[in-house]
Amino acid sequence: NVNAQTVYETKVLSGQVQTLQLKTDDQPNSMPVINLDGGLLELNFDILNYSQGRYAYSIIYCDADWKKSSLSPIEYMNGFQGMIIEDYTQSITTTTLYRNYRLFLPNDDIELKISGNYVIEVYEEDNPQKVLFTARFAAVEPLVEIAGSINSRTDIDFNKEHQQLEFEIDYQKIPIAYPQNDLKIFVYQNNRIDNVRTGFQPQSMTGNKSTYRHARDLIFEAGNEYRRIEFLTHRFSGMGIERVQYFNPYYHADVVIDKTRSNQVHQYDQDQNGRFYINCNDCDEPGIEADYYVVHFSYKADLMPKGDIYLSGDLVQNQFDKNSRMEYNSETGMYEKALLLKQGLYNYQYLYVPKGESQATLALTEGNYYQTENEYTVFVYYRPMGGRYDRLIGKRTIRNM
Repeated sequence: NVNAQTVYETKVLSGQVQTLQLKTDDQPNSMPVINLDGGLLELNFDILNYSQGRYAYSIIYCDADWKKSSLSPIEYMNGFQGMIIEDYTQSITTTTLYRNYRLFLPNDDIELKISGNYVIEVYEEDNPQKVLFTARFAAVEPLVEIAGSINSRTDIDFNKEHQQLEFEIDYQKIPIAYPQNDLKIFVYQNNRIDNVRTGFQPQSMTGNKSTYRHARDLIFEAGNEYRRIEFLTHRFSGMGIERVQYFNPYYHADVVIDKTRSNQVHQYDQDQNGRFYINCNDCDEPGIEADYYVVHFSYKADLMPKGDIYLSGDLVQNQFDKNSRMEYNSETGMYEKALLLKQGLYNYQYLYVPKGESQATLALTEGNYYQTENEYTVFVYYRPMGGRYDRLIGKRTIRNM
């Protein structure tokens, strides 16, 4: 019984759940979006200290703003809610015992009938109120063409700290009577949810095209390339790792002490825009052979009493919560956080959130450089007058490099 105003997010709600990933089967570097008429999603997660319990899942349909739709399940899917996740394997040769679960969507039990936003909710079979996590995904019917570009000539500054997104939507394949009212546009930068943009209007509409140029709402902080670490073995330290030690019952990896990168010269690095990849040396199946490490992050800075510093990236599902909030240690003069992470390669950043606000800034921690490679994903939803749901009729990811 969820309040209709609840905004669903990809969010872990149980300490037993680790390494939650939902990705397209053929494009692991993209957001979890498939074509309605074809495509496959893979859900992957671990349960630590597993018992003999079983886990079930339900599919929730949402409006464009990720609030629960008024549609009933029979209107948006073929199949039944509460199906059991049967595909799981116990970890092998690891110091941390866990069970790895996989689920593919659609499958023999679930078929999606309409395009739009969906959420998968996983819970204990015998206790549906005990939700382990929710994860966003979407199905698109590609009826519009989206073309766009990114530049550093903005109304705020020129070739300095910001990037301007511009794009054009061609809806020649689908008649749209009032695009300024019937279309809802959402734009995400690097899959972040705190600075999503929506509610802006096109600069011009000609024929079957709407053009979005010089929109103040589409100016973003340019940010910086993500920091990267990898820990694939306990035998030696990987990229960005100072040392690896074992203290029963976990291996511990100390990340090289991080410092601010603002007011410096931009340095390009081939990052993955906040993603992570599970891997380990000398293993054939990382999903069940990769071990868990306690990874210690340290960011050296003076205390910032007017706000908080958070870790950001898919490793914390881009959430600002107690799991990602850095704690200041006055003895070391550093912000610190320890996370239990599975062996692999991780991208991360430090974001500053002023007290009382929900949107972060990178200016103080990572710096803003117009040369930074970012990806901007445009979602186009369509609901004509009298429509009951938001069809996702276009999705395009635009990169500046």
